[in-house]
Amino acid sequence: MVELADVTSTIAVSGVGTPAMTRERLRMAAVCVVGLALGASILPFCAVGAALGPIMLEFGWDANRVSLAYAVLMWAGALSIWPIGVLIDRYGARPVVALGAAAMAAVSLTLPLVRHFWQFCALAGLLGACGSSGLGYTRIVAGLFGPRRGLAMGLFAAEGSILSLLMPAVMGRLVIEGGWRGAFMAIGAALLALAPLLYLGLAGGRAGASWSARWSLPAIPSAEGRTAREVVRDRVFWTIVASGLATAAIGGGALTNFGAAIATKGFGRAAMLHAAPITMMATLAGAICAGLVLDRTRSPKVAACAYLATAVTYVTWALVTPSFGGEPMLAAGLAIGAFAYAAQIPLVGYFFSRYFGLKAFATVCGLQAFIQAVFVGLGAPMIGRSVGLSGDYNLVFEAGIGAQVLAALLYLSLPPYRYAPVRERDGQDAREPVPRARVRSQ
Repeated sequence: MVELADVTSTIAVSGVGTPAMTRERLRMAAVCVVGLALGASILPFCAVGAALGPIMLEFGWDANRVSLAYAVLMWAGALSIWPIGVLIDRYGARPVVALGAAAMAAVSLTLPLVRHFWQFCALAGLLGACGSSGLGYTRIVAGLFGPRRGLAMGLFAAEGSILSLLMPAVMGRLVIEGGWRGAFMAIGAALLALAPLLYLGLAGGRAGASWSARWSLPAIPSAEGRTAREVVRDRVFWTIVASGLATAAIGGGALTNFGAAIATKGFGRAAMLHAAPITMMATLAGAICAGLVLDRTRSPKVAACAYLATAVTYVTWALVTPSFGGEPMLAAGLAIGAFAYAAQIPLVGYFFSRYFGLKAFATVCGLQAFIQAVFVGLGAPMIGRSVGLSGDYNLVFEAGIGAQVLAALLYLSLPPYRYAPVRERDGQDAREPVPRARVRSQ
């Protein structure tokens, strides 16, 4: 997420506030949108998930084996995202995302050739690791739109949320039409074509400069901010991380078991399907509204609203039954939850850029994502154990309420931003971020 992301530094030399610069940013942002759809972790996770059933039938593998392969995919993605963040900050996002797409293409084209379970597990792990290169797109968007960074990251989060909802159905149809081997061949061919387009499309430089001139630029422009070593010694970083740990563990487990939780209350699958359209619209609205609010406020305390709204969702789920509230109340709870969850997605990256700058942005985001992934992985078995002991999901809902309220209180304790947003003026784009003051680690 870099060369494009740091256009504020890369192209600051030539009319940054001009229409040509605006076109340059939009072109790069459009490339990021395409890259997120095809060259990030959403695609491999959904593709492997859709292919598991046919693979089980063909090879005679049982559910435990297939679940292990999917766990390898997820854990490989979680373990690789931090070192990939380091590579992005060191060498730039453009080569990382392009190589990541090329590697995903190679793995996808190799998957149809597997004959043994260990081969499938190894390739699934490689696919998950390569998908983590999608972190580069966030880095690019964060640097591209300094004054409007919140809205840009909100729109990007909205795309990711919508893709997460739609991609499983698309991959399922692809597997039905062409078989699981044909599906991976098609995905590999698309990624192979995408890789050079990413490298070319994310080339920064003077607006209107030739491609050769852009290629000669350094891999990553200099960015202001704190080093990763300084960030991990900062109380603010660990406060933001802590705010997401309990919510991630309980939220991840609750989402995994949500269908079963609603079924125990007497609702069928039809109730979930009826609420799907409003849930999708709420997801889109939540991410966009969060971005707009972030750009119009100068305090991280607005994040408390998103977490308190999620607490309201848990209250709704705990109370709703077919006789009390019925499907309308269930749909309202799902919509509020989707809105609040989508609103939380751009918060962490945005706050990291405002507290620590962009110098080690990808490294810091990768570390936070790794820590959170560990807790998300623990959430499902932890909740399963809780339900086994208590016999219902009430304790899960109560824990979810407490975790969201705790996260809101942690955000209310954060100090003002250290790298304040600035506005374009006099035809020049102020470099992002701009230190507000020299603040010692707290």
